Amino acid sequence: MTRTVRVGDLSLVCHVSGRGPLCVAHPGGPGLLGDYLRMPLLERDLTMVYLEPAGTGASGPLARGAKYDLETYAAHLDAVVAELSDGPVLVLGHGHGGFVAQKYALGNPGRIAGLILYATSPLADQHTRAAARERLQRYARANADRADPEAMIAAYDRPADRSVHETTARLWGILPALFGDYWQRRREFAPLLGALPCWPRPAAEFDFRADLRSITAPTMVLWGTHDFEFGDAAARMLRSGIPGAHAAEFRDSAHFAHMEEAERFSYVVTEFARRVSDGVSGEFTRPGRNPHAGLTPDHSGSW
Repeated sequence: MTRTVRVGDLSLVCHVSGRGPLCVAHPGGPGLLGDYLRMPLLERDLTMVYLEPAGTGASGPLARGAKYDLETYAAHLDAVVAELSDGPVLVLGHGHGGFVAQKYALGNPGRIAGLILYATSPLADQHTRAAARERLQRYARANADRADPEAMIAAYDRPADRSVHETTARLWGILPALFGDYWQRRREFAPLLGALPCWPRPAAEFDFRADLRSITAPTMVLWGTHDFEFGDAAARMLRSGIPGAHAAEFRDSAHFAHMEEAERFSYVVTEFARRVSDGVSGEFTRPGRNPHAGLTPDHSGSW
């Protein structure tokens, strides 16, 4: 089912599925279509709201001159939360969506009953990108018999601010490295290569490390051992900086543990949700606040 949230003249489209306490999920990228973040196993216990950020999918683009930055994304996330619930909700941010979730948590502590930071980092700058590139290069060389290392690095180095076609081609070029064992499960994951568009959006630079102690919401940090972008080092920064943060490592995964280890991922998130359930808004039948009210079937084929 779909729900459209208006922010001024902008329409933000959300896909809603499941039952139970509300969990709003923000995808990565930036500019990545949120289809990949669908988590059917979680929908057995949570009402999942999959946000399509501005300028992606069916959501409208920003007005000319407006910036696709963390402040804007966090404000849109707040609008979605406010539209769907009177009380605190679970917020899950993946990759770049985790940057947005941290920004949102720092500015809106009362809105979040539980924060799930998935395959993300509190720091993004030229040094972290250089380190990620080096790890990707090691991966490409180790898999030279199955992929062209030079082509993979060239894809990573390609500017991500051109057309949808070029930005999507860049993503497809590095996609195998975003899985812990893409080649053994190629039949399962290869369809993503032809069904995962990415819109050109500027990469964020920020440093939240000094601010993490101000995050008061119960927090779960999730990461894959083989994630060349946001692996152990990023997870350690989050765990050490956020008071009382819980953590779960997925040793057979890289950037997409919700696909690579779907059952364990679902179990970990569900158990975390149960621990914080007393603070989660779960009354979804009030007039004007029911996330299923006024919804229409989504016929896009992906949901």
